[in-house]
Amino acid sequence: MNNKTAIAIVTRSRDIIALAHAQLARELSVPQPENNSFDASYRMLDDARNENGNWIKVGELLGFNRQQILDYVDLMRGLRGCDDVQNLDPIALNKCLIDSLQIVNLLELAKHKYPQLNWDSRYSLPDETSEDNAVRQMRAIELLIRQVIDEAWADQQKLAERLQTLFGKEQVARIMKSAEKDNILSGTLLEQLRIIFSNQEDYPNYYDAYFDGASGLNYASTTRETLSQFLQSLNHIRNKIAHHKKLTESEMLLLNEYFDQVVEPLRNAHQQGRLQTDPDALYRAPGEAIHAYQDRLAKQMADLEDTGKGINKKLIWALAGIAGILVISGVTLHFSGGSYVNTEIIKNQVSDVQEKLGKVKQETSVDPRKELANLGVQWDRGTMEQAIKHGDLRTVKLFNEGGMTWDSLFMSAAMTEYGKNPSKNLADTIEYVTAHPENRINGSEYECRTEINYMRERMKEGSLNETLNGKIIHLVCADPKAQKIFAKTRKEAVERQSSLEKEYAEYNKPQAACVKELMKDDGDAVANAIFKARQAAVYTLFPNEGRQDISQRAATATGLKFTDYQYSSVSRKVFRESLKYYCDRRFEFAKQDYPPVIDDLKAQIDYYGTVAAKYGIKI
Repeated sequence: MNNKTAIAIVTRSRDIIALAHAQLARELSVPQPENNSFDASYRMLDDARNENGNWIKVGELLGFNRQQILDYVDLMRGLRGCDDVQNLDPIALNKCLIDSLQIVNLLELAKHKYPQLNWDSRYSLPDETSEDNAVRQMRAIELLIRQVIDEAWADQQKLAERLQTLFGKEQVARIMKSAEKDNILSGTLLEQLRIIFSNQEDYPNYYDAYFDGASGLNYASTTRETLSQFLQSLNHIRNKIAHHKKLTESEMLLLNEYFDQVVEPLRNAHQQGRLQTDPDALYRAPGEAIHAYQDRLAKQMADLEDTGKGINKKLIWALAGIAGILVISGVTLHFSGGSYVNTEIIKNQVSDVQEKLGKVKQETSVDPRKELANLGVQWDRGTMEQAIKHGDLRTVKLFNEGGMTWDSLFMSAAMTEYGKNPSKNLADTIEYVTAHPENRINGSEYECRTEINYMRERMKEGSLNETLNGKIIHLVCADPKAQKIFAKTRKEAVERQSSLEKEYAEYNKPQAACVKELMKDDGDAVANAIFKARQAAVYTLFPNEGRQDISQRAATATGLKFTDYQYSSVSRKVFRESLKYYCDRRFEFAKQDYPPVIDDLKAQIDYYGTVAAKYGIKI
C-alpha cells in the first residue's frame, strides 16, 4: 500500500475511533474526548478506567473479554504516537495503519452490546478491496505458506516426523486423515501452519531465505514475529470466510495489507528462482478453485467440531492418545502470547537489565512502561516471558504494573527452568506472578489438564517443586470449565483402560480355546491372513511391523516360520501346527504391548484422583 493511501486510512480510522469513543463515553459515564485525536480517545478510555477501578471492568461495559480489552488498551496506547500522521516514517506508518484497523475491528463488538450505537465505519476503499477479492487473498496467503514449508522441507516423511515433534502423534494423525495424498500440510489449520512456520528453531534454517529483502514486514521487531502475528490475526477473518459471513471494511483493508506484505517478497523469490510456486498464479486462480477453497474451509470447521467425539479402540491410537495428552500445547511454550524473541538476546538483555536495576531507585515507577524503556527493555510479551523464566522479579513487576498480559504457559516454562536450575529469585518470581493474576490471559480451557500432566512428568523426572507447582494448579484449575475438561480426560482414561483390558483379555486365552475360535470357519480367514502376511513380508523391500496390529504381527511371524505358506495351500498337519504357533505369538505380542500401557493408565488415573482431591477439582 502506498503512503498516500495508508495516511488516508489511518486518518479515517482516527475519525471512526473518535466518533465511537464519543458515543461510548455515555455508556462509560465519562466526558467525551475533547477532540478527534488518538491521544484524546485514549485519555477518555483511561478516565473510564479510573471511574470503574480497572481495565477489566471497562471491558465488561464495552462487551470485551479480558484479553480483548487488554489488547484494545495496548493498541490505543500505541496509537497515541500516530496523530502527526503526515510526518510518520514508513515503519511507524505501517504500524499505525495496522493498529488503527484492529481497533476499528474491535469496536464492532461494542456495537453488538449496544445496538443503539451508530457510528459510521465506512472507508473510501481502494479498487482491489472487496469480499470476493478477500477470499482470493486469504486462499493465496494460506496456500503460499504451505508451499514455502513444503519446498523448504522437500521430503514429506521428514516433514511428518517434524510435525510429530511439534504436535504429537494424535494431532498429526488427525492432520493426515484430512490431508490429500502426498500433501500432509493440506490437512492443517491456519493456526497449525503458523506454529510450524514460526518455529523459533526452524524458521532461520528453512524459511527465512524466502523473505530476503522483505523491508515491509516490520510490524514486529523481526520478520518472523511479524509473519506470525499476521497469521494469528488472520484466523478470525479465515473463520468468517469459512462460515460465509460478511467481512467488515476494516477487516478487508487489514487482509489487503497483510496480503501485500506477505506476497511481495515471495513474488520476488519466485521471479529470482528461489521459490517454485508462483504467488500471482495462486491469486489469479479460476472461480471454481476459489469456491472449492471456501467449501473446504467450511468442511474443515465442521470436522473440527466433531473431533474427539469418539474413542478409537485400536491399541496404536490408545498409545498415541496417552502421548498426545502429555504433549498437548507443549509447543505453545515457544509461541505463547504471539511474541517471539531470540533466547540468547533476551538472556543478555535480562542480565543487562539486572545490572542496571542495581543502579536505579527501587520505588514503583509512575509509568512502568517508561521505566522499562529507560532500562532498554522492549515492551513485549515475549520479553516478559523470558524475564519470568530467568527469575528477573523487578522486570516482571514492571511489566505487570504496566498492564502487560501473560499466559499461564509462561509459568510452565518457568517451572521447567526451575527444575533445571532451582533458585530463590525464580521461586519468588513464580510466587509473585501466581499471586497477581489480574493480567493473565485465559487462553485455553485445557490449561488445567495440561499443567497437571506437566506436573506428573516433573514428578517422574524428580524435578518437581510441589509447593510452587501447586500455586499454578490452583490458578489454572479454578475455572469450572477447565475442571470439566480435566474430569472428562480422567473419564476417557478410565474408559480407555477398560477398553484395553477387554482387548487384552481377547488375546489372553489358552492355546486350545484360541485354536477352537479360529476354526469356526474352518480356519480360512486366518490361513488367508497368514499367507498374505508372508507374501508382504517376503516381497516388500521395507516391511514395517510397527504399523501392524497384534494379529497382523502374529500372522507375519507365523508365515515366516512355516515356509509352506509360500504356496496358496498347506497341509492339514502344517495348518494345525501353524495355528498353535499363531495363537502363542499373538498372546506373546499382546503381553508385550498391553500391560505397560494399562499400568501407565492406572497410574495416571490414580494420580488424577490424588491431584483432584488435593486441589479441590471436581471429577
